[in-house]
Parts: sequence; C-alpha cells; structure tokens
Amino acid sequence: MSDLHVKYLLMGGGVAGSEAAKAIREIDGQGDLLLVGQEINRPYHRPPLSKQFLRGEQGREALFEMAGEWFVENRVQLRTGRRVSHLDATRNAVTLDNGEGVSFDRLLIATGGGAVLLKAPGAELPNLFYLRTLEDAEVLQHAMMKASREGQAHAKGRGRAVVIGGGLLGVELAGSLTQAGLHVDLAVSGDHPWHRYVGQATGRCMALFLENHGVTVHGGDRAARLEGDGRVQRVILASGKSLPCDFAVAAVGIQIHKEILRGTPVAAEKAILVDAGCRTNVRGIFAAGDCAAVFDPLFGKHRMMHHWDSAVQTGRIAGINMAGGDARFETASYFDSQVFGLKIGVWGEARAVDRRMIRGTPSAESPEFIEIGVAADGRIAQVIAVGEVGQKDLLARLVRERVGTNGKEEQLRDPGFGIEKIFGE
Repeated sequence: MSDLHVKYLLMGGGVAGSEAAKAIREIDGQGDLLLVGQEINRPYHRPPLSKQFLRGEQGREALFEMAGEWFVENRVQLRTGRRVSHLDATRNAVTLDNGEGVSFDRLLIATGGGAVLLKAPGAELPNLFYLRTLEDAEVLQHAMMKASREGQAHAKGRGRAVVIGGGLLGVELAGSLTQAGLHVDLAVSGDHPWHRYVGQATGRCMALFLENHGVTVHGGDRAARLEGDGRVQRVILASGKSLPCDFAVAAVGIQIHKEILRGTPVAAEKAILVDAGCRTNVRGIFAAGDCAAVFDPLFGKHRMMHHWDSAVQTGRIAGINMAGGDARFETASYFDSQVFGLKIGVWGEARAVDRRMIRGTPSAESPEFIEIGVAADGRIAQVIAVGEVGQKDLLARLVRERVGTNGKEEQLRDPGFGIEKIFGE
C-alpha cells in the first residue's frame, strides 16, 4: 500500500521536470505535486557546465534558475537525492529507493540520460572524466586547476588534456579547456567535428576554426586505448599517434535512463515513445526530455532530441497536458552551441537531409554563413546558422514550413537575396 498519494508525480529533477512543474502550476494551483530528483541539487541550468561555469566565469548559485522558495510557495514537494526504483504502471504507483510508496493520478517520466562510458582499453584508469552533472563539472574544474599548476609543459604554460568525441559537448569542452590555458587535443572519430549534425563544408570550417584558436583536431582518428602509470597519461589513437596528457575527457554520447520501464507496458525503443503531446501509450503516463522520443509531425516520425531547448519545450507540453490542457510539439526543433564566442544555431532533422548547400562563404577566420539541408523530396529539412547571421525567425520558418527548393536553389545560396522573398514578403 502506498504511503503517499499525489495528483502529479514528476520523475526526474532536470529541466523537463521543472518546466512541467511550472506549467502544471499555471493551470492547477492546488493539485498535490511531487518532484523526485536523483541528484542532490534542485533543478539547475546545465548548458553553462561545459562553458561559463567550467571556465569559472559563472558561479554555482547562478545555475539555479528556480529559487528554493518557489517550490514552497507553489506547493511543490521536492525530493532530491532520491530515485524511483520500481514502477507499477497498472496500479499507478511507484516505490522510491528508500522503500517509500507513492501512488499518482498522472506521472511524468523525465529521467534523462547519463554519459556513455568510453569503450577502450585503459578507460578504467583514473583521470578519465565525463561531464553530465554539476558534480562532474566541479571534479573536472579541480583537474584543470591541478594540471595548470603541475601538469605537462606546453608552448603557453602547463597542462595538457585530450577530449575524446567531436559532438557538441566535445567541441564545447575543447574550447573551454583551451580558454582555460590548457593545450587540448580533440580526437574526432568522424571526418570532422559535429559529423552527425553538419555537412562537410561546415565541419571542415569548424575544424579550421578550432585549430586557429589553439585546439589540435585529429579528424577521423578515434581513441584506441588509454595508457599511463596508475592514471591516464596518454591517449593512443587508431592511427598509432600518441597524445600525452594530464587527463582526458570522454564525450561520446548519452545513455537513456529507461530501466524503470522493465516489466511495464510503456512502449519504448531507444527512448520512451510519446505522441506530439508527450503522452505514452499508457493512459496518465507522460515522458519528456532526453529520455523521450517525441512524434514530430514535421517529419512524421519519433525523434530523440537530446538538447536543452527540446527538454524545456517537451517538459512544458507534458505539464500542460497533465493538467488538462492540449499542447502539441509542432514547431521546428532547435538547439544552439557556442565555442570561442562563435554562435551556432540548428533547426530541423539532420537524418532527413539528402544534400546540402551553403549560403555565403565559410571562412575559418570569421565564420558567418548558413548551411541548408534538403531532403530527398526537395523540401528543406535542416538549417544551420554559423555566426551572427540574423533572421532566426525566417530560418526557423524554412524548416517549419518544409519549404520546397525546386527553382529556388540559386536564391537560397545567394546571401544577397533576402530570405523573406522566398515567402513572397
């Protein structure tokens, strides 16, 4: 028998859970609401962990966008340092890891994901780090400071690091570690950074941009093994190249937390399957954030969108619908990044792209251009803005309206031709 009954149970203390709580309270100010988070911290802003916070430009308290008083004032029970150990979806009940039972009317699963562990000989050695949580960032900060004081010498000081992984996080980490005064080698398994999101022109431009700012990029060369005397002291690449280091950071993907679904009827593949309203196939159970694959009407399929903006949006959609509203995911998905002050914005679905074209001229010295990804049916599936290109609403609209490119390709490539004219404006 459950020890506690609530109208709303939010499982996960990240941004999807906190956005759902805010959305619920905008509609229902009285229904009992419990948010259970595995981390000891209340919900915080994660994007700065690899950038401003890691570089020491932003303090710990600035990460907490929601004051602790908000939860009290809005009658939200917050349980940090706790996790749900068992879900009984047929009885609308869960068991927490301390043995407490909680029954619910509506449940949000927003358990997110963890860092994929590097699979290479030597990956068990100390001084290989991952970045997913605030605690991870603080441990990495300590390693950075120690390396800068006592680490291996390089042309500009002390401290050498190897970042393994050329995705968004890996590139951001390479930038922040370099800005902190360390020598950084970036091991990229694909031909260029961001190979899952961008085309060759943009990827090669970014590789040169990183090199111009002091990052040594090793494209098409994965980390084969890690070596050292009791700790990581060098990373050996598949090519045989040896990269000396004081520590390494692996950013090789996200592992979805969906173990709680075992033995339940909740449908899941790589992630939890939900409709455009963030509803699972089980009545009263919703999912949002990194652990959810949301049905995107623009592309007619379920999509995993492991980015902050998507977690905010899907968390809010789930919260509105849990409280009796009718919200849907019906916009162009978006995420952004920043490295060495260069801003990158991405709309749409890279996996739907058949060919790509460039609007403007990619320059590694001062990048400012747009890459447009076109699907096999001739409609725009993705837009990537590099630098201060402006017109973000119009760029998003190219994807949201799945604009056809037949007869418009020359205009789309020409930065002198206003994008608004594509829409007849």
